Amino acid sequence: MKQTSLQYSALILTVFLGILMPGAAHATQMHSGSEGIIVHQLGHIFFLLSMVTLIFTINARGLDRERGWRLIQYSALFFILWNMVALAVHFLDNQIAAVDVQTLSVWQIRIDPANSSRALANFYYLLKLDHLLCVPAIALFYRGLSKLLAEEEDEI
Repeated sequence: MKQTSLQYSALILTVFLGILMPGAAHATQMHSGSEGIIVHQLGHIFFLLSMVTLIFTINARGLDRERGWRLIQYSALFFILWNMVALAVHFLDNQIAAVDVQTLSVWQIRIDPANSSRALANFYYLLKLDHLLCVPAIALFYRGLSKLLAEEEDEI
């Protein structure tokens, strides 16, 4: 009992010191190098294909009759769309350098298309709103899992 209390105190102290004296995390993968963006793009493709497989598996097994699985299926559809958009954005800004994005402030960026096309700048801006696909995908996935768990608990 005393050891658990000591471990708990050490954990609180570690978290507290981490908040007061943060160090560099070095956890961000920039996409500027060719190997970084290629692996990142392959990750998007793998995730996209996994979500397509999930949709077909849910349909093939007839699981889409249950509300929880249907919500997960809708989530997979949103994840597919999100991955397609993310692939396009990374292709435009990292692989073919069709746009140059500069951060002006926390609230402002400047998008400079290589060919000075306002249509490309507007298209790129719309693609950068990919969180409008990813957040609903996560919410639907969470809701679907919650529904499945609630149904399982009702059976017990």
